[in-house]
Amino acid sequence: MTSEALTVVDADIDSLRHALDAGRITSVELVARYLNRIAAYDRSGLRLNSVPVLDPRAFTAARASDLRRAQGRTLGPLDGIPFTAKDSYRVEGLPVASGSPAFRDLMAGDDAFAVERLREAGAVFLGLTNMPPMAAGGMQRGVYGRAESPYNGEYLASAFGSGSSNGSGTATAASFCAFGLGEETWSSGRAPASHNALVAYTPSRGVISVRGNWPLVPTMDVVVPHTRTIGDLQHVLDAVVADDAETEGDLWRTQPFIDLPRPSEVRPASFAALDPLPLAGLRLAVPRIYINGDPDNASPIVTRDSVMALWNNLRSDLEAAGAEVIETDFPAVDRYEMLHEGDEDFLDRGFVSRSFLDDEVGDLAVWAMDTFLRTNGDANLPRLADAEAALIFPHPPGALPDRYGIWHFDISYDIGEYVARAQDWEPDWKDVTSLEQGLRGLEHTRRVDFEDWLEAEGFDAVIFPTQSDVGPADADVNPASADIAWRNGVWVSNGNLVPRHLGIPTVTVPMGTMADTRMPVGLTLAGPAYSDARLVQLAQAITALGERRTTPPRTPALPDEAAFAEPRPAAEGDLSVAVDEVVRDGEHVTVSATVSGGIAVDHALFVDGIRVAARLENGRVIAEVSPAPHGEPVSAWVAPYGPLVVVVVRDAGGAVAGAVATTSDSPL
Repeated sequence: MTSEALTVVDADIDSLRHALDAGRITSVELVARYLNRIAAYDRSGLRLNSVPVLDPRAFTAARASDLRRAQGRTLGPLDGIPFTAKDSYRVEGLPVASGSPAFRDLMAGDDAFAVERLREAGAVFLGLTNMPPMAAGGMQRGVYGRAESPYNGEYLASAFGSGSSNGSGTATAASFCAFGLGEETWSSGRAPASHNALVAYTPSRGVISVRGNWPLVPTMDVVVPHTRTIGDLQHVLDAVVADDAETEGDLWRTQPFIDLPRPSEVRPASFAALDPLPLAGLRLAVPRIYINGDPDNASPIVTRDSVMALWNNLRSDLEAAGAEVIETDFPAVDRYEMLHEGDEDFLDRGFVSRSFLDDEVGDLAVWAMDTFLRTNGDANLPRLADAEAALIFPHPPGALPDRYGIWHFDISYDIGEYVARAQDWEPDWKDVTSLEQGLRGLEHTRRVDFEDWLEAEGFDAVIFPTQSDVGPADADVNPASADIAWRNGVWVSNGNLVPRHLGIPTVTVPMGTMADTRMPVGLTLAGPAYSDARLVQLAQAITALGERRTTPPRTPALPDEAAFAEPRPAAEGDLSVAVDEVVRDGEHVTVSATVSGGIAVDHALFVDGIRVAARLENGRVIAEVSPAPHGEPVSAWVAPYGPLVVVVVRDAGGAVAGAVATTSDSPL
């Protein structure tokens, strides 16, 4: 079989692993293929702008994986598989701006726990994905701008109010990586999954360590893997759901008031080995508020007809498989948002105090951000008090004002004020006197309003469309579009703040693609705390009913994807290649790269995802090209992208090496 017969577009982890094991491709060549897609669709052409920071060490990690495979020492199913992480994850040696101009030069001193676990499993880190400043939003433009939709450029890649993992959603959907790491505080993992036909998992408290992740609201923040299949999610969970002895900066694992189970106590021996949950006999609750069944509540949601059509199709399939789908109220949300006369929220019932709710987005957040900077160890920005407040979340020029605070259950706050707080106080969670009562109150609210209700009604899980609609792409500048994007059910994923605030685990899977907008929408599954594995099994069963994910039409397979015509298995050797220079002279670009540690007999050079003629002279790969212009910079804070060069070489023994570079005045 030729190399061209294999494509990375929509390729799942198992197919990539089998191709690696069978010698149909090397990890170096996989990295090259993903980088060329980023070059062609993300940095030029469509300029989807989802992966603004690439790791120049990706080829080195891929070569190390190939050596392990050649020596029979693979580390597991993720060895050699490329992935991305949100710009809020620490990746040693790379910037960790969290989308904010204030932190654009902050360098990560180590890896976040999830990144560390994946690299220990042999996965190859490709780059950081886009997000709004500090994840305090959804589709607001940050230091690197924002990501756009690979499905339909007329619509947003995520929810405007809370969908900050927009870059992860776009990059994973468009096959710029095998999988991605996002995050969620309100719906920043679920929303981009819904808009991009992905699988997303939001864990119960403490199941995945958030050590090394920029915090936003430490009572709510969670790691969210993004994958294209449920099987891929299972492989990722086998790596990242693990005990972490270090707790600093991770509030739920630091606090002494509530005993949380260790991940090893609640996870299966193998997520990948889980069997689908039999659907026959299951009682699945669907809240009426999300399927146009409760139009008179205080914050009504109008679900688009094309979303309802997808829901009705799925419901029919579930019922045909023997599940009972029951339309119902949803006390956890009804009471939290006080949707009906007589509904009392957790404040009215005295479960939590107003001071605790203020502290969650006040002193606790200040402590968490300051702890992140202190433990990161960048001498140029060691504490939150040293940050430039005005640059933490600057309002983009020409953008409409955000509409936070329009719902009574919403939270509106100014992160820029945190700097002054940090200057006036040595941040310490132990000084937050409302904390114990508040944490106990959140846990009690979940039990009373959700878990007791599930048990009383005999429901196995709650399922509902993740979004009621999608916002137009110009919602940041067009008031009419903003009216749509800020509607309830659109601004944040259905459930709003409730799942994260109360610690309810969820899995989101594709529900289908809307016939009118050509945009995907997801289905979210929710269950009791620490029913995470069972939710994965339910997701397995639902996705097995039929393929509901569509491939993004804007990012098809590249016409010249393979570096080499004939595949060869990974081989040992010391071959390496380094790009010496990428020099622009007007419309022309000269590229030169030096091969060392062996003699290259095959070579391939790509510029912006397009193979270009290159010659091999005395151990150097040389090319002169005239790439298409790259346009304006994605924001006022960074230089414009330059031509992205990918070079791959192979020696007579089959060893493969690669390198990536751009011009010296352009960001990699």
